[in-house]
Amino acid sequence: MLLFKLYILSLPFTFAACLYAYKSLDNSFKPFLPYFTFVIVYVTADFFNLLIINHSNAWSNNFENILDFTMFAYFIISQDKRLFYKRKAYILGGVVILLSFVDIFFIQGFWHRATIAIVLQGLFILTLVCIYYYNLLEEASEHLFLLRHPPFLVATGLLFYFLSLTFYYSFFSYMLYKNTYHFVILAATILGIANLMLNAILIYAFLCSVKNKGIKG
Repeated sequence: MLLFKLYILSLPFTFAACLYAYKSLDNSFKPFLPYFTFVIVYVTADFFNLLIINHSNAWSNNFENILDFTMFAYFIISQDKRLFYKRKAYILGGVVILLSFVDIFFIQGFWHRATIAIVLQGLFILTLVCIYYYNLLEEASEHLFLLRHPPFLVATGLLFYFLSLTFYYSFFSYMLYKNTYHFVILAATILGIANLMLNAILIYAFLCSVKNKGIKG
């Protein structure tokens, strides 16, 4: 619960950093501003239990996960300059979204956590990140300073976040079935830390965009 509260507190700072850097951001970064606007509204409503219907907020979490997936998949795919790759990646991303809806409505149920969909989304994002890393190592110039390269920073944050998310939900049902609550707490803690880390990295990436544009200017 503490990590969730810290995550909520981090959201306005992430939004403010994005707003401050907006004019300096690459086009692939600009959708983060409306995205974080929605996330702040959604998380606030979720925190005050305004989204609970039929004794569950799993339904809203499932759709929010699809939004997260769409945002982050778009971002990673847009870093690649190859049009044929983008086209195939967007099609596969659309298939993942379609399968996620199938899981929500026909497999695990509308009122339950769509763990199959979450794991599938996580594996797809992790694959995209690995492809991005490979292309970056192949094409990057020796003068590129990765620790101030915003796309690399965000990709790294996504790597840790989706590794934690996929790990948590891969074993979620099994852990509850076996009543291994200590493991649930550990996995949830790792996920919470990764979530905070992602926001911190996003803030740093936004600020690096401002600094990098100043240097180029």
